[in-house]
Amino acid sequence: MAHLNDDEGGQIILIAALALAVTFIGLALVVNSAIYTQNLASRGEVAGSNDALEMRAMVESNVGQGITAANRYNHSNQTTLKTGTRESIQTVSTQTERQRVTSGTLVNVTLTGSPTYGTRIVQNDTSVFNSSEATPSTDWMVGERIKRPSDGTNATRRFVINATELPSSGNKFVVTANDTGSNSKWTMRIWGSVGPSGTVNVTVDTPAGTQECGVSIEEPYAHIDVTGGTVQGKPCLALQRGDFDGRFAHGVGDEYNITYKRGDQIKGNYSMVVRDSTPANPLDTAPKSPFSTIAIYNATVRYRYDTSNLRYEAKIRVAPGEPDAS
Repeated sequence: MAHLNDDEGGQIILIAALALAVTFIGLALVVNSAIYTQNLASRGEVAGSNDALEMRAMVESNVGQGITAANRYNHSNQTTLKTGTRESIQTVSTQTERQRVTSGTLVNVTLTGSPTYGTRIVQNDTSVFNSSEATPSTDWMVGERIKRPSDGTNATRRFVINATELPSSGNKFVVTANDTGSNSKWTMRIWGSVGPSGTVNVTVDTPAGTQECGVSIEEPYAHIDVTGGTVQGKPCLALQRGDFDGRFAHGVGDEYNITYKRGDQIKGNYSMVVRDSTPANPLDTAPKSPFSTIAIYNATVRYRYDTSNLRYEAKIRVAPGEPDAS
């Protein structure tokens, strides 16, 4: 059997201590590296990243305004509509790059693929909300077989009502989104008064329950952003996500119709854009009101932001005024 003297034993102990020290240092470096990476990811402080994200939000907003303008003025056919949107996006790209190029930043925005088309439904004169048939109906279908996309978004955006006259509580104006394949439906009722000391009342019924909001106004009109969830620019909890989720068409299936009831009890104008739908028979073409036109529901753009330290590139889906998934 071999025997170790005291010097050899001390050397072994020293070597073992050094090995443990190296191991502990390595573990410390790994832990510190992980902590640093986590903090950096949570702060998002990569040089220039905040500017790239802020510019992305601005680009999305400006492209959305371009889509809205194209839907309003370039709706004769799909080709004209797409061309108008593409030109608007090119203008956004050029103007954005001019703003940033002096700081050494290059920005490029381009339309990718084909837009998703739908229908814009509009009443642009100030009148009751009846259909546009030769013999107008007060109870009628505004949008038919509106289909949600696979991501579950509600397929109706920028649904806005501007009312110059509101019905009484006994004759409430009613908007319904009803499932074409079941009895589930979303219902909104509007009543009140406009002008000094006026009040707009909105009640929303969903398969999950009922909620009401009331907003005081002084203006001679009531601005109700149905899909935006506001009345006169103020939050209306009955139309928003929360303990009660009353967002437009929430709780309704993948295909639904939109109907008006007692359209003769409210006066003003309205508009909405619906995705992948069949225009209802009572709707005519412009300039007769109400009318429907072809529209872009959403489009995707490629956004690129380049500096000497950063390259950021992403595809952005733009659907102005679209609420969250229902």
